Amino acid sequence: MLQRVLAGFVRLEGVEQAMLIDDTGQLLASVGNEGMLPPFQDAIEMIHVAQETGHALGLGQVYEVWCESEKRMVIDIAAPNRIVVLSGDGGRLARWRHALDRDRRIVATTPRM
Repeated sequence: MLQRVLAGFVRLEGVEQAMLIDDTGQLLASVGNEGMLPPFQDAIEMIHVAQETGHALGLGQVYEVWCESEKRMVIDIAAPNRIVVLSGDGGRLARWRHALDRDRRIVATTPRM
């Protein structure tokens, strides 16, 4: 089921990789275009920077991060131990976000493989 949900994210315009990471920084699952490595380290670094910044500024917890440049990334904390990362080129980040909202319950409750 989890692989099917991640594959659905990759079908969105511009999404090249969909990853599921746990709260310890382990890659639980990944689906992406053939021959491409997922930007796992970039995602982990972005999560840590966002969390440290939120803590240092007293802003509270981080629930999502949107990154736009040549490459795009949306990081969503679906549950305390489930972090979804979508990355790619182009596409509409708001559409990516809507897809994450739609499948949040499935991602948050699917058992670890």
